[in-house]
Amino acid sequence: MAKYPSILAGQTITATLLDSMLPDIVTKSVTESVTSSTAMQNDDQLLSSVEASATYDVTLHLLHDAATAADITIGWSGPTGATMNWGMIAAHVNETSSGTVTAVTMQTRLISETQDIGGGASTGTYSLVHGALTTSTTAGTLTFRWAQRVSDATATNVRAGSQLIVRRTA
Repeated sequence: MAKYPSILAGQTITATLLDSMLPDIVTKSVTESVTSSTAMQNDDQLLSSVEASATYDVTLHLLHDAATAADITIGWSGPTGATMNWGMIAAHVNETSSGTVTAVTMQTRLISETQDIGGGASTGTYSLVHGALTTSTTAGTLTFRWAQRVSDATATNVRAGSQLIVRRTA
């Protein structure tokens, strides 16, 4: 089984080598809101630089809330030529509870696809999003994208404390 990075006998251990073993962990410091818009937007903080010709394990601990009618649509963008299979465990569209979620969606998507998910009002909902990203010959940025599922005057929020973890695996 291949491991990243490969460390050879006699190799000098450097700060750069040790840094390459660590995941990029981004924790959202402020809640971001969208009101009356279904246009997908890049999240202001949930993004990570990725290298060319590499493979990554991606995990997003998504804290969000919305008016029941609005819900949230989520997706990703990445460097040119990148591929990503991703999925989530999240509240089903029109789910009204932030506590006991009785209807859960478990979808699989490609990097170019979006997914509608539900969630409760201002107390917030947790969704787990996970994916496998492979970059082509272009480095760039993996960016979480989102919008209201249905335009609504009540804000849809991606909350402070959401966390993106991107770990290179090959």
